Amino acid sequence: MDNRKLLIITLLLIMPFLNNAQSVSATLFNVPQQNVYLNAVTGLYLEVVDSVMMTAEKRVEFNSNLTKGMYQLETEFGQTVDFLYDDAPVKLILKDIDKADEIEFIDSQVNTDWNNYLIFKELTMNSMDLLKPILRQYDKKSEFYINAINEYEQLQNEFVSFTDSLMLHDNYASKLIKVDRFPSVNLNDDFKKQRDDMIANFLDDVDFNDLSLIPTDVLTNKIFDFLSIQLTSDQSQQQQIMSLILASDNVLNRASVNFEMYKFVFQFLIEIFNELNLQDVVEYMMRLPYSENIECTESQYNELVSIVEFNSRTRIGSIAKNISGTTIFDENFDLYSIENDFTIVYFWSYTCEHCRENVKDFKMFLDENPDFSLVAVSVKGDLKKIKNFVKKNKVNGYFYHDGLEWNCPFVSDYAVTATPSFYLLDKEKKIIFKPFDFNELIDFVKIIKQ
Repeated sequence: MDNRKLLIITLLLIMPFLNNAQSVSATLFNVPQQNVYLNAVTGLYLEVVDSVMMTAEKRVEFNSNLTKGMYQLETEFGQTVDFLYDDAPVKLILKDIDKADEIEFIDSQVNTDWNNYLIFKELTMNSMDLLKPILRQYDKKSEFYINAINEYEQLQNEFVSFTDSLMLHDNYASKLIKVDRFPSVNLNDDFKKQRDDMIANFLDDVDFNDLSLIPTDVLTNKIFDFLSIQLTSDQSQQQQIMSLILASDNVLNRASVNFEMYKFVFQFLIEIFNELNLQDVVEYMMRLPYSENIECTESQYNELVSIVEFNSRTRIGSIAKNISGTTIFDENFDLYSIENDFTIVYFWSYTCEHCRENVKDFKMFLDENPDFSLVAVSVKGDLKKIKNFVKKNKVNGYFYHDGLEWNCPFVSDYAVTATPSFYLLDKEKKIIFKPFDFNELIDFVKIIKQ
């Protein structure tokens, strides 16, 4: 038998074992037996890749074909743990899913590095936050201030030293750590100089040509932090708007090195500003800044135009798209037929604990505000559990669930990118407000009822 035939036979024999290799396996202690979802992370988005039921031994196994990126295990009750996949099986043991230092990764240096980094970063930032008021308020000649500044500098140096040591491993985690870690500040400078230097250097470690940053939340978190440091309490609202526009301009200019990165960053920015109801910034984004710098086909450019169109569907003052069908209790309904003065359209996930709390809050709100109606569209969760939950909490409203999750057409009609999402409509079904959360809805209702 020649070598080629021997090789083919060998491959045929081992192929079934290769196909059955586990991509992700985990043992979750201290949680009841339940469904566990495997989600792929891409910036703001979570896409369900697979779901399995835990065994009696509290074990889950996923044999999905994964690509390089960040993923998340999510229990049915909303508990989560993130990890990295870099073309090697991931095995982990969660002694306590709510504690990062109770997670053990088996033979995965990339995940051990990433998890250790996140733990160290949180501890460092918590310590720094305790010292910041002292550095801003105390007499610089006092011994208390001098001790505080020395401790702050030591924390900075230890953070740099620790992250540098992890980055020596030169793996996928190293790339993400380089982007994610916060820059040091010179405490001898005044606060304005520190802030100006941080703004100037904040994005220097981001390689916008590295497309492996896209299937994570690291780049979007970095950009969000960059936008946040532009704003100060002494700025007027118009000055804050201008700061956000200039910061977005900076980011889009850097991202215009290639089409895929520009599209990802542009979509993130326009959707986050739409969510925050910053219409002036959205108007700026709709001009597609720096798109002329990108080498792209006509079809690719039309993808950008589609993103603009998608995010213009729910602008304040526009008529909301109709929602109609059969509720989870088999009742026909039509949004346009609701006669109340106001209607709240609420997109939620049963697996989101915060969303479930909002549903409970709607019980009292609707009882106290009979001129409001509720249309609630669930994008994730088991129908039976959703029905039991709504019945138990006695919430009046039109609850819709078609099982299509994020492919539900109403999700697209309302440009929903995250749950919970709120839309407040007037009697003519015109969008008059897009609350960021339930408390913002309450505050707005108080204003319009004065």
